Amino acid sequence: MAHKDIYTVLETRFRNESDLTLSMMKRAISDLDISNPAVLDVMYEDVMFFTGDWPESEGWGSSDTSALIRSVKETLINNNYIKAA
Repeated sequence: MAHKDIYTVLETRFRNESDLTLSMMKRAISDLDISNPAVLDVMYEDVMFFTGDWPESEGWGSSDTSALIRSVKETLINNNYIKAA
């Protein structure tokens, strides 16, 4: 599946999620070079841990993004979706 296709699956399956959650899912797909849509549900759990109750009044920074990406990467490695680099 091409990368553009996984974004279509993401936007369809998770269409009711917040802009922050969708943005971070897209960022994880891009940063971790994900093309398998089966990974989306696993990623979603990690992303929601970070973004699910994020206060709108608080800014989301690069350190938040870095922590989220590290967490998603570790989860995907532990579940054998990607290999450790």
